[in-house]
Amino acid sequence: MTTETRRAISKAASALRDPRWSRDAACQYTDPELFFPVGQSKAAQQQASEAKAICMTCPVRTTCLEWATETGEQFGVLGGLTQEERWRLVRVRPRSQGQAMDRCIEARDQIQEWRKARMTQVDMAVALNVDRSVLRAALQRFDRDERKQQELEAAA
Repeated sequence: MTTETRRAISKAASALRDPRWSRDAACQYTDPELFFPVGQSKAAQQQASEAKAICMTCPVRTTCLEWATETGEQFGVLGGLTQEERWRLVRVRPRSQGQAMDRCIEARDQIQEWRKARMTQVDMAVALNVDRSVLRAALQRFDRDERKQQELEAAA
């Protein structure tokens, strides 16, 4: 097992909200190396395809994919997607960060509803077609604005 594989598995085990979901993973008795193809060769692509086939039968595939995208895991096939596929999933960028922030501000009410419904930041960013870092900054801004409003109301 490579250092990258050990690090990814260790990171997954320690960062999970509910570590029990990994007990239901279809890959738990499969060689972890299968999920970490090296390079872009035909053999590596075949290895990734085999790993994806296992992922597609997994009852916790969406949970695994959510974990991989939320933590920014950079290596391996997780949740049925390669690192490049996950990158494209969460890195949909508008023309500029300013435009992305404007889009978040315009959708403030919708974002607050999504937060109440416990929608993940990844899903919100994809729905708004913004980078997660911009969404995160917008959420922080909304929280600051709300605290200031509460302070003003308390002082009045």
